[in-house]
Amino acid sequence: MEQNTEKQEKNIERRGGFLLFLGVPVLLLLYIFTPQQPMQFVCLFLIVLILGAKAYSEYLARHLRLVRCDRELRVFRHEWTKVEVWVENHGLLPAFLLVINDTTGMVAVFRNEKCLCTLGPKRRQLFRWEAFGSARGVYLMGPAVLRGADPLGLFPFHLDCGERTKLYVYPSPAFVNLKSPGGIPLGNLLTGDPFNEDLTRYRSLREYRSGDESKRINWKASARTSTLLVNEYELSLSYPLVLFLNVDVKEYGIRNRESYIERMIEVATAVCLMAARDRQVLGLILHTSDHNNADDSLISPAAFTMIPVLEKLASLEPFKIISTPINTINTINTIDPQTETSSPKAEQSSLRSSTRLLLEKGKTLSFGTRLIYAGPALPEEDYYALETLKRQRLSIEYFVIDEKTQSFVYGTHRYQVKERGYELL
Repeated sequence: MEQNTEKQEKNIERRGGFLLFLGVPVLLLLYIFTPQQPMQFVCLFLIVLILGAKAYSEYLARHLRLVRCDRELRVFRHEWTKVEVWVENHGLLPAFLLVINDTTGMVAVFRNEKCLCTLGPKRRQLFRWEAFGSARGVYLMGPAVLRGADPLGLFPFHLDCGERTKLYVYPSPAFVNLKSPGGIPLGNLLTGDPFNEDLTRYRSLREYRSGDESKRINWKASARTSTLLVNEYELSLSYPLVLFLNVDVKEYGIRNRESYIERMIEVATAVCLMAARDRQVLGLILHTSDHNNADDSLISPAAFTMIPVLEKLASLEPFKIISTPINTINTINTIDPQTETSSPKAEQSSLRSSTRLLLEKGKTLSFGTRLIYAGPALPEEDYYALETLKRQRLSIEYFVIDEKTQSFVYGTHRYQVKERGYELL
């Protein structure tokens, strides 16, 4: 259909060019060298008609605009969203038989029909179509195309909207609700101990007392009131939540690898939504197959600022960043008993790369952090190695998907994730 439309447009453009560059000179010669007045009138009428149609077409092309309502759209997987484009006529002449169509890219669409309309002077009309987030990812939609012509259809034109819409399809929302392990609270806990002041949460001012630190003095407020004032802060303890998402393709089994990775991304989304629901400060660590170029940095947005985290999960492409074959699963390296040593480097060499990264990042986390691992099940020696993080006063939990595990083993919480469904556990 699109090829036939393009052929028809090219034929119409050729016809217009033929009338303009060949028909007008011929009619002009007939007007000059023909003595009969009726023939001259017909030739002059046709010349004015062709030139007027050309001028009309050029005028419309300069005064018609396509404006997108949204530069960015966000939707969860398996949800619908509306893409809207305004067609505006800024000229003084009406535009007849305008055809508006938008480029959808790789997005599943519904009712993306071409809009046929007539637009009066100084008016605008809304063109809308619906997109379906069938798969997680980031999609570019556009440019929108506007096709029109003069009232006689002799000189068609088409306009491209340079603006494009970026669609973020977040992972499917799932539900998870976990109790805090070991009595550690979620969020900020109010206390009565003045040593637990949160310097990021200002509360009030009070007069200076003997023994107050000089760095607590609010010099601006003191200058206005001629009284020495010091800052007071909220008495609270912060227990952040950090999610370690393992999407290393080589650490997953061959069977159902793609669906398992997608499911773990949904787990990460559910944990992030749970943190936002509980007003919890969140951190995210990504572990991918490309260890040299992988984005494994820690991002820590405040509560209710979930857009950077969800955008990161939506744009994650584990199978594109891998640079080595993945025909076999990355098994655990064993150490030869003859060459085995008791040094820490020798012990860590037998661990998976995700475990080594988790140990490295865990040493930089603050006191009381709740650490959640989401990925394939780890070997027992990796679990033993991760137990050393508790020396940093961290609590660690595991969300695994590829084998049945007990709910409580060796003092650590391990949860088996369901392969499908709204509920994860």
